Amino acid sequence: MSDLPKGWVETTLGHLFEITSSKRVHQHEWTKAGVPFYRAREIKRLAREGSVENELFISEELFQRYAAEFGAPAVGDLMVTAVGTLGECYRVRKGDRFYFKDASVLWLRSEGSANTEFVAKAFSSKDVREQVHQGGGTTVGTYTIGSAKGTVISLPPLAEQKRIVAKLDALNTKSARARTELARIETLVFRYKQALLSKAFSGELTQGWRLGAHQSDIGAVLKSVRASRQNSPKLARRKAVSEVPQALLPDTWRWISPDELAADASYSIGIGPFGSNLVKADYRARGVRLVFVRDIRREEFSSENAVFVDDAKAAELHQHWVAGGDLLITKMGDPPGDTAIFPLEQPAAVITADCIKVRPHLDLTSSEFLYWAIRSKILKDQILQETKGVAQQKLSLDRFRQIAIPTPPLEEQHEIVRRIESAFAKIDRMAGQAKRALDLVGRLDEAILAKAFRGELVPQDENDEPAEHLLARIRAEREKAPKERKRTVKRKSTMLTARDFLNAKLPNWPNDGISFQDLRSEFSGSYDDLKDAVFTFLSDKDALLQQVFDEKRSAMTLRKR
Repeated sequence: MSDLPKGWVETTLGHLFEITSSKRVHQHEWTKAGVPFYRAREIKRLAREGSVENELFISEELFQRYAAEFGAPAVGDLMVTAVGTLGECYRVRKGDRFYFKDASVLWLRSEGSANTEFVAKAFSSKDVREQVHQGGGTTVGTYTIGSAKGTVISLPPLAEQKRIVAKLDALNTKSARARTELARIETLVFRYKQALLSKAFSGELTQGWRLGAHQSDIGAVLKSVRASRQNSPKLARRKAVSEVPQALLPDTWRWISPDELAADASYSIGIGPFGSNLVKADYRARGVRLVFVRDIRREEFSSENAVFVDDAKAAELHQHWVAGGDLLITKMGDPPGDTAIFPLEQPAAVITADCIKVRPHLDLTSSEFLYWAIRSKILKDQILQETKGVAQQKLSLDRFRQIAIPTPPLEEQHEIVRRIESAFAKIDRMAGQAKRALDLVGRLDEAILAKAFRGELVPQDENDEPAEHLLARIRAEREKAPKERKRTVKRKSTMLTARDFLNAKLPNWPNDGISFQDLRSEFSGSYDDLKDAVFTFLSDKDALLQQVFDEKRSAMTLRKR
């Protein structure tokens, strides 16, 4: 950060704020009501959305005691996340009353003269974000008090800070409105698609088309297929619709079950192998591909990250084979019923548990028609009803065989598929443009912030008091606070003791590490000073310690590097 505009100065957050954290609140002191107790995740939500539904509290008595002894966040103070998503900054507002988790959140206490609105926005700038993440250089990223104090910021004159904040607020209001409207498009697209599918499978979409169309009689075709199946005991057992929905269909349509719509060939409708018939020990790096629920949901069947079985195992599972053009349906999920068509160019594969395959009878339907039908509300409602009351939503093959699919003659099926795919292609293009526009808004926000902190967003005024004078006032205010100065001197002295304590312990540091709580029980000095010393040992360039999660203890431990 060089070549600053006239009147600007480069300084650190440590020169603008007293930076600290909170008095530790132990987990057994958490309550279900009282004063809100915020962790990093709640501060992040406040910073991004302005509100949070809190689930943790501390008692009023504990809050009052800590506020009296150690202080509590006041209007204008900045709360910054020190773990998780680092550097999320929330400016305390009028009416806020809360306490917060030590080490997870840093507390930048306003010194009165600093414009904390400006500094809060600086935390979103690229320069400050990079410093925050460079400071989080431990095994588990943390933004320490020491790193925060050393974070460099370009500071304009106070009057210009206010102009910058006002301009950013105005522009942010516009961009937030644009983001809201663009984000709504995803919901609108979903609703439009569902509405189109509802029209398609009620007959409304092709109502005009039917008037001039010469179609085959799907009822007569179904009757012929049923008659031919009577010659095979197995095919004769194909099940019709178990319950006809109340919805009315056009005269030329029929309610037909997947069992009857499936081809006559053996295993044209089925599910993946059960239990021990296919286990992880059967998996191979090459051979015949396996199809999982995740593949159907993604509609992605590339060989990348695919799992296989050898030819012998595949032959053993021949009744579960799927070929190009077959329809695949998930039989579990929230809810079940995702669909995909297995690509024609793919070699035969084996479906796994919780997958259903249907190879359609081409005189009655097509995979493309069934793909869209099962995605429509009328089919989803039936699937949901079949899984209602089940802890893990799962659709049995027997129930799936008998659901009711509204089926027009083949010619109209083809027209319905054509119209759906054409309309969806158009709406997907619009949705893609909206997504690109949303990305551009985000980049525009970043560009505006960059201009703001280069001094290019608002005009400079030669009459503005230089930022150096502001810094001088802040230093003077600190010097006028003897209690605070005495406390700071005491902390520095104790800090040396905390470092000495850690340095003395390093030669005999346990190989399996030690928890911060155990260190705290051994150290007689200030909790905050020990915490700062540990953070320093974790984040220094030549860090002596690292944080490691101990699975046996289910806790973070500090180990020597």
